Amino acid sequence: MIIPLDKLLTLNSNKYIFTKGVMKAVDMVGNIRNYPEDDLNWKVVPNVLKLALDGGINLKYNPPDEIE
Repeated sequence: MIIPLDKLLTLNSNKYIFTKGVMKAVDMVGNIRNYPEDDLNWKVVPNVLKLALDGGINLKYNPPDEIE
């Protein structure tokens, strides 16, 4: 399987925010340098998810300013 489930299950950050970041990265797949171009038979989302879990893509979360 292409998705490393052991890394996904042991992820210590917020899984919703991580998944949202991966989906934003899927929108910008043309800009990812180490995307496996020769692996065109696979779907895009599992490839980007694997890159994010392996550290090939760095995701930054900038929380919105709290409203007082």
